[in-house]
Amino acid sequence: MKSEVEKLDPGSYFYFRIDSLYYLFQLLEISPNQILVQQFWSTTNVPSMEKLHQFDLKSACSEFDEEFDELIYLGKEEITENQRQEIDQFLKIKTAKIARDSGFLALKKQAVEAFEKGEYQEAVRLFSLAAPYSKYDIELYEKRGLCYLKLGQYSDALADFDYYLIHDPENEIVKAALQSAQKEMTKKK
Repeated sequence: MKSEVEKLDPGSYFYFRIDSLYYLFQLLEISPNQILVQQFWSTTNVPSMEKLHQFDLKSACSEFDEEFDELIYLGKEEITENQRQEIDQFLKIKTAKIARDSGFLALKKQAVEAFEKGEYQEAVRLFSLAAPYSKYDIELYEKRGLCYLKLGQYSDALADFDYYLIHDPENEIVKAALQSAQKEMTKKK
């Protein structure tokens, strides 16, 4: 049904209904890859152009990816300069996120390749560069911890394994590696 939205002009207000809730949007921009809208909070009130001021804005600019059965066109207002600035800001953030994600994925791939080749020092460096991009990608901490273990850096290995186990306490491989690092630490004392 996105094709129905693509028939509208920028500035158009439209809504659709799901059960007893109305979902109101203003179309901001259409490109071949995305539809940008200003989204309002869903409501039980039927939207109309006269009642626009009664609807609270949820996001000044977001991508439209909603599923709906029937689109109801309300009317149109020109896109304001503030809205154009919101579009620009949204697109800058989206572009930066894509670049960050692709940079993260490239670093992670290189780190895993170094790990698999047994280049543990290089893998630690690359995993450490990738870690700030995604603190919830716990595979980084598992593999970096294993590198530290191979390099004899047991306290660093323990830190990574502890962090990993906070998120996945049932991983038997990491639990065994943690015990191995603890055992090596006690030998050193």
